[in-house]
Amino acid sequence: MGRRLLSGAASACFVASALVLATGCASGLHRLAGEEARGARELFASAAAVTFPIETSFTGVAEVSGGVFPFVAGVNSRTPSEETVGFYDPLGRPVMFLTNDGIYVTVSRGLAAGKFPPPDFPPVPAGPVSLGRILSGAPAYTLDEGDPWRTQDGEWVLEDRRQRLFSDSSRRLLVRAEYVFAGKDVAVSYPGRELPGPPPVVNIEISGAKIIFRRDTE
Repeated sequence: MGRRLLSGAASACFVASALVLATGCASGLHRLAGEEARGARELFASAAAVTFPIETSFTGVAEVSGGVFPFVAGVNSRTPSEETVGFYDPLGRPVMFLTNDGIYVTVSRGLAAGKFPPPDFPPVPAGPVSLGRILSGAPAYTLDEGDPWRTQDGEWVLEDRRQRLFSDSSRRLLVRAEYVFAGKDVAVSYPGRELPGPPPVVNIEISGAKIIFRRDTE
């Protein structure tokens, strides 16, 4: 059970470092122009306006291979390039740490680590990703100009070279984003989000695994 719990926590760590943009455009999108295009860009620019430092904690579960594995996570982001995310078992014992320097995400073992992560786990060339931004309900990367679109359901979409971002149908909030990490599609969503600011729940899905972060009440 302990090894399976660590595996679930490891999946959560890995997903949090979703790195490279999913390319291509989904079918059924209408390209925006004029005032509507400007409104879409302004919406996603405001979604990216996260204030650092970020210090927060989560409880969560990883649903992996038919099992459900609980974890606790703590986030300390001084800046987008000075970040540490710690993952712990339900007893508070450290399992692993993610350190992001704006170029690489480094995975290190905690005292309660089992087989994962291995001692020689190589640094991940993440580029300018921010784990704190993802868990705060913002785009993982700073925005390029990108191309704004509208879905058949009325959502605004902004796609640049690293990420695809989606608003809710009322076009007020960022409610999901798509990336690719190590060739795998990664989907981040913020279910039940109704207000600006950090969302209460963050869902991350990759390769059939689902990791749910629930923000602790401060």
